[in-house]
Amino acid sequence: MSTIESLTDHRIKAVGLVINTVDDIMHGMQLGSAGMQNQVRQWAGKNNLLTLINSLIDNGFQIFLTSDHGNIEASGLGRINDGSIAESKGERVRVYASEIARKEAFNLVSEPSILWSNIGLPDDYFPLIANGRGAYINEGKNIVGHGGIAIEEVIIPYIKIRKRAE
Repeated sequence: MSTIESLTDHRIKAVGLVINTVDDIMHGMQLGSAGMQNQVRQWAGKNNLLTLINSLIDNGFQIFLTSDHGNIEASGLGRINDGSIAESKGERVRVYASEIARKEAFNLVSEPSILWSNIGLPDDYFPLIANGRGAYINEGKNIVGHGGIAIEEVIIPYIKIRKRAE
């Protein structure tokens, strides 16, 4: 039975669905924000999400749409060649187990980075955050990524979808 067919079972009172398509598109993006927008537009044009939403509405469900994070197009600040010192080697944020290791990495980057306070974080969690729209990738390269502190990465949409008035 498909997801949409199972929605007609009136015993089902709540459904939580994860549709990872946009995140998958972002993680494979080679053509920047314009390429991502184009691929998302093509995916949306297939109407799979619209069909699902309409089916949920037709079966009396309230619909809330959200995401786990946003993303930005970021430009390479240069790779941090610090061996295996980093606990997490994200493109927008790297995490170190000590303040000393983080300071050493900070000194390796040509562009400024943010030495984020670990107040409220575990004692061995020291984030180094790429400044602005930067990423710890080769200079001159661009990515679409997330994990930093740009407003587009940290504001989470929470949208209630209603049936259009007829």
